[in-house]
Amino acid sequence: MTYIGIIIGAVAGFLYWKFIGCESGTCPITSNKYISVTYGAILGSLLFSTFAGASTKSSSFIDKFFKDDSTAKYVNISAEEMKTLTEDSNYVIVDVRTPSELESGYIPGTDVFLDFNKAELEDEIDKLDRSKNYIIYCHSGNRSAKVCKIMSVKGFTNVYNLSGGIMKWNGELKVDK
Repeated sequence: MTYIGIIIGAVAGFLYWKFIGCESGTCPITSNKYISVTYGAILGSLLFSTFAGASTKSSSFIDKFFKDDSTAKYVNISAEEMKTLTEDSNYVIVDVRTPSELESGYIPGTDVFLDFNKAELEDEIDKLDRSKNYIIYCHSGNRSAKVCKIMSVKGFTNVYNLSGGIMKWNGELKVDK
């Protein structure tokens, strides 16, 4: 991330030398374009990494605006792919919808129900076996993608998100009465 700061600083240093710099030679930094560019690059690197790139928080400026969490690894799958995968009993199916959403039905074979809106969601995820394969779904695929990210950051390696959620599911739904 500091490379961006170096480039921005170098350009700023060059522009400063070009338009404002001291041509008389009395200013040791701005009278020489190479020194001005180098100085700008160093300051740009320091400033940019301080304000944007050096944060260890996951909610840094750059993360919010330019990229996703690169440590999160999961696979988006279609409803057809999910049907194929669930023929193998090594998959745990997790529904992360709210209890009121469950009243409309859930995908048969769902093993775990986690309410995405509960404050204890991450604690419930921590209780799951990290060695198993998980297929996560919700209504549209957004909340389940967030849960997949949380799980992969927590060390789960085989995590699948039902892309489009239960809205894209074309199979039967089970309703508890």
